[in-house]
Amino acid sequence: MAVRKANMTIDPDVYERFIKIAEKKGIRVSTWVNARMKEFVEQEEAADLKK
Repeated sequence: MAVRKANMTIDPDVYERFIKIAEKKGIRVSTWVNARMKEFVEQEEAADLKK
């Protein structure tokens, strides 16, 4: 899979809290962000089809 690197601005408190939870579960930030972005895109595309 080809990848695209992106810089993001994240609230430091939210990031630290996320990392604490993610590390316990073995989740990488990039993997989680990609999954949420994919979910968002699929929902938006499905909503567009209903219009």
